Amino acid sequence: MDQTTNNHSHGSLIVGLILVAVGVVFLLDNFDIIYIGEPITRFWPVLVIGLGLARIVQAETPSERRRGFFWTFIGLWLLVSVLHMFDLNFHNSWPILLIGLGINSIWKAVDPQPECRLSKG
Repeated sequence: MDQTTNNHSHGSLIVGLILVAVGVVFLLDNFDIIYIGEPITRFWPVLVIGLGLARIVQAETPSERRRGFFWTFIGLWLLVSVLHMFDLNFHNSWPILLIGLGINSIWKAVDPQPECRLSKG
């Protein structure tokens, strides 16, 4: 296993553990076992937006940049739905996700760059 694969696996493990922990905390808040506060429960999608923007900035390939834009899009949709902006919520805004998936698919199809990463040596 090369260093890039090892770093990717380590990063995925950390992200997975963080997602599980955050999910448990939000679930406990939903069951009124703990209270995490209104600002956190209302503005958590900003973290997803930040993740997407970080992926865009750190992208080394067009496909990584596309994934960053997709995470940013998901975060924005979540924020709009949670805050009920423009009278949108999860129930009436889910078609926006279909539009985003379609744009992502089209972008992937017309992207002329192969999925290869140059190693830095």
